[in-house]
Amino acid sequence: MNSPLVSLFIPYYNDKTFLRVSIESVLSQTYKNWELILVNHASTDSSREIAHSYNDSRIKHVDVSCNLGVGGGGLLMTKFLEQAKGKYVKFLCADDMLLDDGLSILVDYMESHPDIDFAFGNLNYINENGRSLGKDFFSNREYFSVDNTEADCIRLYSKGYSFLPYIGSIAKRQIFNNITINKTIIMTFDMSLWLSLLCKGYKIGYIEQLIGNYRIHKEQASAIQKRRQAEMLSSHEWGIFWKIFLTIESVDLAKEVWPESDLAEKLTRKEDIPFFVAYMLFDFWIISQEIYAYIASLLDDDCKRQYLIETFGFGVRELRKACLNKLQTNNSAKMNSLKKYKTKLYMKGVKDLNLLDMIYLAFRKFINLITLRPLFKLFKKKNYSL
Repeated sequence: MNSPLVSLFIPYYNDKTFLRVSIESVLSQTYKNWELILVNHASTDSSREIAHSYNDSRIKHVDVSCNLGVGGGGLLMTKFLEQAKGKYVKFLCADDMLLDDGLSILVDYMESHPDIDFAFGNLNYINENGRSLGKDFFSNREYFSVDNTEADCIRLYSKGYSFLPYIGSIAKRQIFNNITINKTIIMTFDMSLWLSLLCKGYKIGYIEQLIGNYRIHKEQASAIQKRRQAEMLSSHEWGIFWKIFLTIESVDLAKEVWPESDLAEKLTRKEDIPFFVAYMLFDFWIISQEIYAYIASLLDDDCKRQYLIETFGFGVRELRKACLNKLQTNNSAKMNSLKKYKTKLYMKGVKDLNLLDMIYLAFRKFINLITLRPLFKLFKKKNYSL
């Protein structure tokens, strides 16, 4: 079996608690042909001293002058790729670790499956003290499945789900030369990385053996205590993320991702994929206003508008109708949520009511004490004309 060079990437920022364990998990690998590139993004604790304390010629150091946020995202990744000389690249986080035979398992799989471009090994969940939580990633991560095809993965990403194990990954170094890595994405970076590869038609693989430990602790960005903060920090990134779907290059792949589309049979040209993708994302994407603006820009061009009408039967009227359907769907979802809340509320005992419940009941009581019948007509459902 060949022993190709593997380039490992560990970015760190104030990770003195776990960094040493992460580095030593690389040093203890049974697979020896590797290089480790440690990228420090302006740590203010002793992390940098820890990183530089290891006397091993296979370790390289890169310093970035300012902290870029969780993991450093695309900018730190480009710094790593500039240095990486391996046939394969392996990504880690400063609070996670490889099992001793982790690299060996990953490389053996890639060398035995030359048709696979990037793959993911299974991970064991551990707590902040390094103790196993008795769960593994493949069995417990929502939406993950070893049966997910490339099209399945793209479809899941189109719904905003994150389901692939970043630190379980291994990939051919050369494939990153053919995608654009956005340097401003931080929180959704790993999702954007895998999606970019999938849209380019690269093949994914799964390795069910355990290759590393994924640490769960309260300081990580994905911790439940910080989830709301993470959602807020990533909110602006979705405007960049959705555009990656427009880079799908294969008509057959686009149809496989959205086989139920009423436009699928009409999609025959690669040039029409961006419109088709935007049309499919509009119904459920969280930034539908940006997608609306994109489709509107196509329709604003006389030649493109005529082409879309003739080819897909889609013009300005259809765009307005899609917007109205989106609005009505959102309103319906809000009403369903209110109905669920009212049902649960009226099943509660008096002692179980919280402040919000009491405010709602007081408001309802106030409404019932005054006459609003003359105003009902103002709120009567209207049939809009397009």
